[in-house]
Amino acid sequence: MLNFSQQSISRKLKELEDDKLIVRIISKEGEIIRLTEEGERFLSSCLSSLKDAILSLHSLEIKGNIVSGLGEGKIFLSMDYYKNHINKVMGFDPYPGTLNIIIYDKLSLENRLLLDSSPSLIVPEYKQKDRVLGAVRLYPASINKLTPAAVVIPLRTIHPKSVIEVISPFHLREKLNLKDGNEVTIEVYV
Repeated sequence: MLNFSQQSISRKLKELEDDKLIVRIISKEGEIIRLTEEGERFLSSCLSSLKDAILSLHSLEIKGNIVSGLGEGKIFLSMDYYKNHINKVMGFDPYPGTLNIIIYDKLSLENRLLLDSSPSLIVPEYKQKDRVLGAVRLYPASINKLTPAAVVIPLRTIHPKSVIEVISPFHLREKLNLKDGNEVTIEVYV
């Protein structure tokens, strides 16, 4: 219960109506209150801000420099198995390729190691006739404040723990104008 008086609620509804966030319609059954398009945009913005605030309470920051990979990320992210599972758990179709980042400072490396004991989203291992597609751990993230993105940690990898891979629906090098050696900041939501 909010414990507002009828007068306070009426006054607030009038303010929302004056701000063109709601429309009030009187009918036989009573009053119907609907959001306007502007009201829906405002609500969406509020929900997005709230989501960002909640996620920032449970995030790890990792800084590093862009490095070229071996091109294996492109191969795996072009496979329907990985594309479909990533879309299912992350809500986006990944660009076919990963952005590789080498971690250079102690705090960022400690945060990377914390990911190993943090809950993640999982793409399970898949056995085909002639090969096994390894399981992958995914962590929702932002890179230089750009979302959506995810840190990808394959359970079988050739990379040391000081190298992480980031995926997104965007070609991150183009979208963020990145070159090898550029510094990036990744916010990982755990």
